[in-house]
Amino acid sequence: MKEVLEIFKKITKIPHCSGNTEELKSFIIEWIDKSGYKYKTDKAGNILAYKNDPVLALQSHYDMVCVGEAPNIEIIEENGWLRAKNSTLGADNGIGVAIMLDLMRKYDNLEFLFTNDEEIGLIGAFNLELDIKSRYLLNLDSEDENIYIGCAGGVDVKVKYPLETIKTKGFTASVKIEGLPGGHSGVDIDKEIPNAIVELIHKVKHISGLKGGERRNSIPVNAACKEVILSDKGEEVEVFEKSYLEFLKKLPHGVLEYDFEFQVVSKSVNFAMVENEDVILTLRANSNEKLYELKEYIKQKCAGAKIEFEGEYPAWKPEISELAKILKEIMNTEYKVIHAGLECAVLKNKFPDVSMASVGPVIENPHSVNERVKLDSVEKIYNSIVKLIERISDE
Repeated sequence: MKEVLEIFKKITKIPHCSGNTEELKSFIIEWIDKSGYKYKTDKAGNILAYKNDPVLALQSHYDMVCVGEAPNIEIIEENGWLRAKNSTLGADNGIGVAIMLDLMRKYDNLEFLFTNDEEIGLIGAFNLELDIKSRYLLNLDSEDENIYIGCAGGVDVKVKYPLETIKTKGFTASVKIEGLPGGHSGVDIDKEIPNAIVELIHKVKHISGLKGGERRNSIPVNAACKEVILSDKGEEVEVFEKSYLEFLKKLPHGVLEYDFEFQVVSKSVNFAMVENEDVILTLRANSNEKLYELKEYIKQKCAGAKIEFEGEYPAWKPEISELAKILKEIMNTEYKVIHAGLECAVLKNKFPDVSMASVGPVIENPHSVNERVKLDSVEKIYNSIVKLIERISDE
């Protein structure tokens, strides 16, 4: 446990925001060399470490969402939790990377797949050019000690509204909503976290500028606009036509459908970003069929505007795999489906005969400055992985 945390703390000192991961990639490769493993890389920045005949592949992504002062991360340990001061921590998925690096020094019958730029569209997984040999793959990107056997697919929607302005008289004032909690646009979408953009557009009447949101996969923390107070005594100003705000207010945000079998959101929309006529929505659904339905629904809600879908990734259809069954015996916890994208969805398409599951320690509020990881949970997951390795090594 101590060794894993020491490795994780080293990782937090190395900048690895999505799209800027070269330093951490070099650190991982150097670690692989020192651990006596061989490695391959591909054009997408993925790394595969391997040795002998591997019985299990462990997989984590090594980029992180940078919010607040990240990548300048100052770690705070308190009351059994690890968090960062005024920034994301990067436990998503740095803890998984740290566990893998530690296990690399202790076993010689594993393979380790480190994928790049997961947080900005599963780019590494989609462009993977490396082949694993193991019959089992365990993803370490889950966040609550359960065994995940399925995940949501998703797509981003770029909306361009045909914005026009009108001239009038009035006074201009800056209006801001900032410092809201934020959160993951999937796993936190049902937690009644206020969306800065939604809150702002319902509080103003006449505006001449609007900008809000930070990232496509985060619930917006900040939003600002220039509000115009109409008055004949004011100066001549241009304001956005009234229909623009009406259009924005009709756009959905939050939970649209719930799956009571797995007790998880099954359809959602995150109103992620806006800058005047440009809007970005994040759609998630727990099956490819539901994702199609959601896309059709958004087309109707955005009638009159130009829309473009991009960055689509598939859902991972729930399946109680052989690996999941073994984990169930070891961990005695629940099978679950997560309303977020896991790389298993893409990797399963690439390796259809590989048995997959996903586990991870308790991580609260990922993708936000309130992100924190529970220390005894890290130890629990680590010990479960060790038992798994020993179990399948004896088969």
